[in-house]
Amino acid sequence: MSARLGGAAVVTLAVLAMSSGWWLPALGGFLALSGQPAPVDAIVVLGGGFPLRDQHAIDLYREGWAREIWRTGDVPGGSLVVQKARRLATAQGVPDAAFIPLVTDSTWTDGREIARMAQDRKVERVLIVTDWPHSRRAMCVIRRHLAGTDTIAIYDGPRNPPYTLADWWQNPEGRRIVPGELLKTIYYFLRFGVTPWEC
Repeated sequence: MSARLGGAAVVTLAVLAMSSGWWLPALGGFLALSGQPAPVDAIVVLGGGFPLRDQHAIDLYREGWAREIWRTGDVPGGSLVVQKARRLATAQGVPDAAFIPLVTDSTWTDGREIARMAQDRKVERVLIVTDWPHSRRAMCVIRRHLAGTDTIAIYDGPRNPPYTLADWWQNPEGRRIVPGELLKTIYYFLRFGVTPWEC
């Protein structure tokens, strides 16, 4: 019996290795949404990903896509990362008053606070900036929180990311982030009922 199991394992690994050129990009493609900037009321940078996400948001702001940048991931008393993000933004011409931190500690609370802020400020459109492996889960969560409101969320990711759908497994960060995001997507489905195939 053990010899049969061992043989089956070897065959399985061989099949996975030979087909990796198909299923590894497909895994990335499952997590990723296509991004496209458009005129909005606010650009929202999701916590983490400093400085790549923040720089993209600043670039979008300077291109005229929005008049404000919201930055999630702040904490009571102030987050060092959010402070760095603010300094990066103001150094490149974003007015201090146009940089608005949101106190959040997860993608779920990101969605909740974005929806609250959008209602408070009567915002009609927000542009979400995050990395492509995070895009589907993030947009599913944010759209869940915005359901029943008049606010629309669209997505755009940083230009020239360090890894792509076609090569993420060849990058150490990609090998860490993509499988972790897959597990988080499964967790959000089980914990919150967030269905990734509907986003």
